[in-house]
Amino acid sequence: MTLKSLLSHSIEAYTCVRSDKRPADAVLSDYLRARKYLGSHDRKFISEAVYGALRQELSLETLIRKTLPELSNNLTYALIIFLSLSQRSQENFLSPTSELTLIPEKTLWDLHAHALSHRQTQTLSERFAFPDWVTEKLRAEFSESDLERLYAALNAEAPLTLRTNTLLISRADLQQRLLCESIATTFGNLSPDALICDRRHPIFQTQCFKEGLCEIQDEGSQLISLLLNPKPKTITLDACAGGGGKTLHLATLMQNKGKVYAYEKFPKRFGNIRNRLKRSSLQNVEILNSDNSLQRFCEKFSGKVDYILIDAPCTGSGTLRRNPDLKRRLTPDSLERIRNTQSEILDDYAPLLKAGGRLVYATCSIFREENEAQVEAFLSRHKDFSLLPVSEVVKEIRIDADLTRLRERLQNETYLKLFPHCDNTDGFFAAVLTRHS
Repeated sequence: MTLKSLLSHSIEAYTCVRSDKRPADAVLSDYLRARKYLGSHDRKFISEAVYGALRQELSLETLIRKTLPELSNNLTYALIIFLSLSQRSQENFLSPTSELTLIPEKTLWDLHAHALSHRQTQTLSERFAFPDWVTEKLRAEFSESDLERLYAALNAEAPLTLRTNTLLISRADLQQRLLCESIATTFGNLSPDALICDRRHPIFQTQCFKEGLCEIQDEGSQLISLLLNPKPKTITLDACAGGGGKTLHLATLMQNKGKVYAYEKFPKRFGNIRNRLKRSSLQNVEILNSDNSLQRFCEKFSGKVDYILIDAPCTGSGTLRRNPDLKRRLTPDSLERIRNTQSEILDDYAPLLKAGGRLVYATCSIFREENEAQVEAFLSRHKDFSLLPVSEVVKEIRIDADLTRLRERLQNETYLKLFPHCDNTDGFFAAVLTRHS
């Protein structure tokens, strides 16, 4: 496909994303699926163009508004695509498209030059395209240099990471099997089950995936289940299961023994979890796919559950590498709303835990309000609960794997706090709690 056509498709796809309230990945997936004539390289170009624009749009919109205030929204979208691509590549992105020919070429290049020349004088928020209120909030938690590194990492592409299904294969053997399918990987730094791919690959089409030997899961996400450390022949509740990635991991850690109950308030989010369970050879998971099924579970197991995972709904601010469109949707009001929801969920599920049981509260957020502050408030309301430092918890984990790096990373840490610029994971938080009576 010609560059002109690729640019036009990129602008069209980006316009669809901006006009749809759904997450960008869902909108882009539908756009590409409806255009079966696009080849793999075309899809890659369009996807990278759209995601590049999403990462920079807050800054580029401001620049365009100041420089060419008369532009309409659709033309603004075309310019955002042009500017984000031209700043990342030496390609001639002035190949005429129906949108860009409305602006003289000199004006386009002047705009591009203006963007580059003013980069050093921009504020941190402008340079990395983050809302000002986010920057001010994070400055209380990070030094200026660390915040700059965090923003740069959140604007970069996330690696493709796999979790080994240790019920069926070892990580080393999976690595060799994947190599036979022309997929090179390296061991993860922290999770004993993680393999990091050298680049993007169609994992779903591999024989390894079809045989249930692996799942796509961020390395940080894998550590959440590991911290819960559920034992075989026990009762575990995954209270906010979503697509079930951690559900599968918990069931695997329990060696397919005992029972993992998975509940999701919005059952559509489970997706094809039953097929995933079957492919993974897991038989110790029960899906709670309605409020009635959850109610029956609560009546039966109140005060009797051994392990509870609350992977709470959150702003998702730690996943901006994968979901750059979240920048636009993040607001102080949305943060406050989600905090209230998190508090309610913690209070609702705490009574289910038995004395001596373990609860892990986790988010994929980098905001203190959703993390440490939430745990501190919970402990002030529930005196029968206490915090277990993750540095001690990780010492107790007994699995057939070397956890030296993980133990070193969590040495003297009270909470699990992971960041892309430090750990090459999404931003994750977890606290381990236990109940006394």
